Amino acid sequence: MYNEVSVFVENKPGKLSRVAELLGNAGIDILALELADEGQYGVFKILTAEPERAKEVLSNANIAVALNKVAVIEIPDRPGGLVQLAKALENAGLNVSDAYGCIIERGKRAVFVVKGDNLEAIESAARNAGLTTLTSLE
Repeated sequence: MYNEVSVFVENKPGKLSRVAELLGNAGIDILALELADEGQYGVFKILTAEPERAKEVLSNANIAVALNKVAVIEIPDRPGGLVQLAKALENAGLNVSDAYGCIIERGKRAVFVVKGDNLEAIESAARNAGLTTLTSLE
């Protein structure tokens, strides 16, 4: 399992640039970002190699932030690359409540970030399907 950085902000212009600037100035690379719109508020879900440090930087700037457990699964970066994981989860009867992906190495490797009721079972199903679960993104 891995820690995803969840940042809670008002849904106003400039919030994304503020978070990006703080992390960039601290030398923290954003590998993937998903924005969930919740009306007047939004949640940035950030994948970085340094989640604990990112939380500290944002907390010190009085930004509401939390770390949430997710499964980070390496999949092939090719058409149909997600099918192997999706089928493994389906066959294990596992539901995905939230997910997003990013390319790590174009044409070779991508990662799929998954939330669900049972992250250990999700990771186990992925490994049983021959996929790699990541605990570090360095």
